[in-house]
Amino acid sequence: MNQKIQLIIAVLFTFSSLVVPTVNAENSTHKHPSCRITDQESTRIIQSYRDICIISESIDNSIKLTISNPTSKNVENVGALISVDGKELYENRFDIQPGESFQRKINITQGLHAFKDNHSVYVSTFGDNTSYNFTKEINASNSPEVLTPYIENVTVASGTINGEQSAVAYVTLVNPSIQTYSSKLFVHTVGTEGSFYPASVRPGGKRTIKVELLDKRGTKIAGEARLYSGNLTEREGALDQVGFVGKAGERTRTWNESFEPVRPTWMDNHYQYKNDTYSRTLGEKLSGGYEIGEIPIVYPMLALLGAVVLVRRLR
Repeated sequence: MNQKIQLIIAVLFTFSSLVVPTVNAENSTHKHPSCRITDQESTRIIQSYRDICIISESIDNSIKLTISNPTSKNVENVGALISVDGKELYENRFDIQPGESFQRKINITQGLHAFKDNHSVYVSTFGDNTSYNFTKEINASNSPEVLTPYIENVTVASGTINGEQSAVAYVTLVNPSIQTYSSKLFVHTVGTEGSFYPASVRPGGKRTIKVELLDKRGTKIAGEARLYSGNLTEREGALDQVGFVGKAGERTRTWNESFEPVRPTWMDNHYQYKNDTYSRTLGEKLSGGYEIGEIPIVYPMLALLGAVVLVRRLR
């Protein structure tokens, strides 16, 4: 029995000697003597496991990296990475000679998430890291310095919806940001009370959505497209709004508009787009889209009714 216990103790001792404890590099106090800083609040030191010194400074919506090699040897494949609000913004690898030093300045504003007020910036290298946290409110639909999804173009055309001929609008969306947004598209026209589509675009991507329009095919169609995240009735979550007018086969004219929250079609007293220049005539409204030989059906019916009345009077 004693031999078995001794054997178990020996095995455990041997195993424990092979386990190397890990140390959080961020909490490590060891720095190369040449890695010196004075302002600990906005300026930090991180050091790679190969003794490369990286001084990180937060300056005017940017991170400035000063990278130096205080050793007497050439170091290859040194890495530096910056993440903003959980998404990688900058990543670079480089070789550095003994005594060499250089700088990189990275604008972090373009990587911020527009719908967050509390932001974080994470700077790291192989073996060490640091982070900055700050508060910044952003108007997503009117902050050019922050990259957000937007409506690039709208084209009025003729197409098919579920196999049926229809007027359509091709709406092209772009997301130049590194962030992911759960966005939606809502399109109103004179003849369309509202067409709704999920409209998320991958970071750095582009997509075109075919939107069904209930306006008469082959006519000039005016309307507006809204891109948003969240609730259409609130300004918070607004991304972009574009007005347009066009006809199938011709160039569609577009213009930027300030985002206006509206009530969607499934709510009482919902929003209806109006444009006096391109609004439907009374006959078109009374005809409900029905035509005879491209003439609103109400006009032939009125003519027939008038003829019947006239014949009765002549009798």
